[in-house]
Amino acid sequence: MRPPRHATEALIIQRYFYNFREGFFNYLYEIFPNFLLINSVKSKGRVTVHADKVESSKFICPVISVNIRNGLVLFPFLFWRLIWLNPKIIVTEGGQNTINNIQVFFYSLFFNKPYIVWDLGRGYKDFGESLARKIYLFIYLRIVKRAKLIYGYNSGSRDYFISLGICSDKIIVLNNTVDTKTIRNIIERADTSIPSDVASFYSNEKTYIIFVGSLLPTKNIEDFVKIMKNLDDNYHLLIIGSGTNEYELQLKDLFKGVNHTFLGYKRQEELTYYYKTASFCILPGLGGLAINQAMAFGVPVICTKADGAERDLILDDINGYIYKDIDDLTNYVKSKTKDDWYLMGKNAKDTLYSRFTIEQQTVDFIGGINQILC
Repeated sequence: MRPPRHATEALIIQRYFYNFREGFFNYLYEIFPNFLLINSVKSKGRVTVHADKVESSKFICPVISVNIRNGLVLFPFLFWRLIWLNPKIIVTEGGQNTINNIQVFFYSLFFNKPYIVWDLGRGYKDFGESLARKIYLFIYLRIVKRAKLIYGYNSGSRDYFISLGICSDKIIVLNNTVDTKTIRNIIERADTSIPSDVASFYSNEKTYIIFVGSLLPTKNIEDFVKIMKNLDDNYHLLIIGSGTNEYELQLKDLFKGVNHTFLGYKRQEELTYYYKTASFCILPGLGGLAINQAMAFGVPVICTKADGAERDLILDDINGYIYKDIDDLTNYVKSKTKDDWYLMGKNAKDTLYSRFTIEQQTVDFIGGINQILC
């Protein structure tokens, strides 16, 4: 059944129904129900879409989508859907959604409707100077500059957009975060038992390090080999996550002789037991939300340059540490005791729940919309 015209205050467009945004949209619907979400409801590549969650979500507006390749989704009839829905404002994902934002751009131009671009920005990565990149950037810049506002994922995003010539007054730092409401409930229900797949080798004498995330080359997981060899036998690394069979086999071969355990993929409700086992988390590569997640479970984070989130979240030697190189990292780890990690973990949890909750993200999101419509 098609939604009636004039039924929505705001229309949100993103490529997929991402699992890390489910909690955000569910909470948004509780306090701002007059919105619709357009996205692909198909699973593709590393993106898994759960059909039952899509069907039960009253705010999802199904549209025809074409998965061109991993990460690139086309909504061929988006322009006509916009005319039918006639939203007061559009909030659209940026970056790889540019192919659909061309339609948003022309709809905004023809019907004088405002839109917001919700984008990480890619200032941390060098894409080169290819002709295709120049064409993309030419189109992307025009779309971004016409936007009434930009929602950046973090302060690094703000700096990137300013470097593109965007006025700082148009940028709202909408700190991306995890589903803190759900994590709170998980922590409250959890006991203090050691996970069965860790209990067989667990020792109070050891210090456990945790890594949680997809096993991808961009995560620089290989760095752990040198990190762990620089530390003594009292440290043990817990690796939680999954990747392609080929890459996992490469990693397992590389990690021979290193104090570690590959534990595979774990559901969010299982993670609390592993975070409780660990003294701290190390993230040697990209992955901003992994910082939020560890801190939400009360674990301090040591990381290098991620996606910009680390600049907002991590306070050196208070709730974590941003390291310069592997030697800097290992020297820092060796200088800390279990009591130090415990205190930093409490600080990490306090930092996240005081400033970076899903409730705060939602309030800031609605505030930007109201700023334009009021």
